[in-house]
Amino acid sequence: MINRKIEAILFDFDGTIADTSEDMVGCLNILLKNHSKEDVDIRKAKNFISKGAAGLINFAFPKISDEEKKLYISEYLEIYKNNLYIKTKLFSGIEELILNIIKKQYKWGIVTNKPSYLVNPIIEKINFTYSPNCVVAGDTLSVKKPNPEPLIHAAKIIGCDPSLCAYVGDDIRDITAANSAGMISVAALYGFIEDLQQVNEWGSDYMINKPLDLESLLV
Repeated sequence: MINRKIEAILFDFDGTIADTSEDMVGCLNILLKNHSKEDVDIRKAKNFISKGAAGLINFAFPKISDEEKKLYISEYLEIYKNNLYIKTKLFSGIEELILNIIKKQYKWGIVTNKPSYLVNPIIEKINFTYSPNCVVAGDTLSVKKPNPEPLIHAAKIIGCDPSLCAYVGDDIRDITAANSAGMISVAALYGFIEDLQQVNEWGSDYMINKPLDLESLLV
């Protein structure tokens, strides 16, 4: 159980709230096909999703120049923009978790590095029973995680002191941002993590194996 009072739970999006792996890797394979390359295995590629489009391009095209990388990222994002919600789904237990968060009168929100033009349409398609109290996207501010400012901004929107918030994410940037913001940090081990052994070095306050494990941390 979290050993201090909290009033809000904030979440990363990809790999924490939503399993976007099939759509994101599927679009990467479309890009690869466009360039006469072989498909990548989703089981390997999904571990790079938390690094965004750049992470996926670095994985699929490790030897290209920086200039080519920019072009490929742009092409990938154009493909993904048109295939945002084909197989994307909430992780098992997320809907129940959010319902219980609301029942316990916590606020909840999303803080992601994904740009608003990509994340907002997905959130609209998901159509949460209880909409998030805030959505801070990768282009909401001039900085992104691991900078703590997006998390601090989210806390301000929902009217909570950062020290009264917990933040859940599946990447070291999430934990770094949460710790720097003075929030309780929770590592989502069920997310898109390349090496689970490394999570021990992230410095999170807590770790959860599945979304509903978060309930045991709540008062």
